[in-house]
Amino acid sequence: MALLVFCFALPKSSQAQSFNPLISFSVESCTLDKALEKLFADYELNVAFSKAELSKIRIESYSCSYKSVEEVLSDLLKGTDYGFKKIGKQYVIKKNQQLVNVPEATITQPAEPHVEVVKPKTDSVVPKAGEVIRIFDTVQVIKTVMRYDTVVKIQHEMKTDTVYTVKYQGWHIPWPKFRDNGWFITPSVTMSSASFKHEGGMPEPENGSIDVTPSFAYGVGLDGGYKNNRLSVGMNLSYRSVRYRFLLEQTVFDGDYYVNDTLDTYYTVHPTGDTTYQYILDSTYVPLTTTQYAYRDVNRLDYLSVGLFASFDFVKMEHFRAFAKAGVSVDFLVGYAGSLNATAAPFHAPIAKEQVEPTRISYYGGLGVAFKVAHRIELVPEVHYRLTNGSLYRADFPFDMKMRMWDFRLGLTYYF
Repeated sequence: MALLVFCFALPKSSQAQSFNPLISFSVESCTLDKALEKLFADYELNVAFSKAELSKIRIESYSCSYKSVEEVLSDLLKGTDYGFKKIGKQYVIKKNQQLVNVPEATITQPAEPHVEVVKPKTDSVVPKAGEVIRIFDTVQVIKTVMRYDTVVKIQHEMKTDTVYTVKYQGWHIPWPKFRDNGWFITPSVTMSSASFKHEGGMPEPENGSIDVTPSFAYGVGLDGGYKNNRLSVGMNLSYRSVRYRFLLEQTVFDGDYYVNDTLDTYYTVHPTGDTTYQYILDSTYVPLTTTQYAYRDVNRLDYLSVGLFASFDFVKMEHFRAFAKAGVSVDFLVGYAGSLNATAAPFHAPIAKEQVEPTRISYYGGLGVAFKVAHRIELVPEVHYRLTNGSLYRADFPFDMKMRMWDFRLGLTYYF
């Protein structure tokens, strides 16, 4: 009872200060939302605002002493398009135009439990003429409804622990939709393994030998053609360089014999008229001399080829195909270098133009596969067996040599 009397005895100004106290506040240069959060952290003042909007507004450093909350908020919002409105015990920060004619939000709390007020009077029993008369007091039920002007600030914090379960489905390539019909071009590179066939045998010199060993062959090319379903036809242009080692060994022997020398000559005349010549001879021994010739060189033959080809897909899938291919080409000699054997010492000489066949015809056939790697592009590895018709050198030159090659080709096909 004494506490209640003390509360009523306090002056109204003291009661007002409990709801609108004077505060001291300072903040460094930051965004407006950080300043309001610090205000709440320092004095537990509930301020409702949009963090996404106020985080874009930056304020200078601010400091004050013994000011009301309204004054502090006015200072912080000065120069911005925002204002505040106090609703209940909360301060709502909104743009100025949104605070005009905004009715106070009214939330009607559900009615509190009924309070039964019963007058403190017990039942009275009055005996009268042997009868009992009961007198009841009226029970009044008072409903109390409380109304508040309230802005509710709700913060949601969600924390989710997630465990992902991934099921391995094997190696998979996300192939794109592909175009594999129409006009196309295919640039390519080729590496070859060559072998030589000697129709008439190698020209073996006396006391010597000649050997040719394939060394290296490579080429580049460009194919162009048209593909319709499984069948492809076209033309190609390519450059090919064939290199092989030329080895020659030759041994020449000289001497190991006697040379007669005439020291003097005389004659005798017979009576019959015949003359007999007499010679005084001497002999000199010439010792045996052995000369060995050994020579090595790398011969090079360069060709420019023009040809025709056709292929057929015997396996055709959405993103893969396998095919058989055949073609023919005419090879034109465009360059040469190296050495060939000769009949006189040192038994070798540079290759001459009249010794090399200027044109030849080649046939080839093989297999290949194609992997589709883009909308219009596929990677195409192939292997061919190539046969040369005719010798690399002219028929009148005794160096008869035909060439056979395994071609390993890698191309990139583009469809228009």
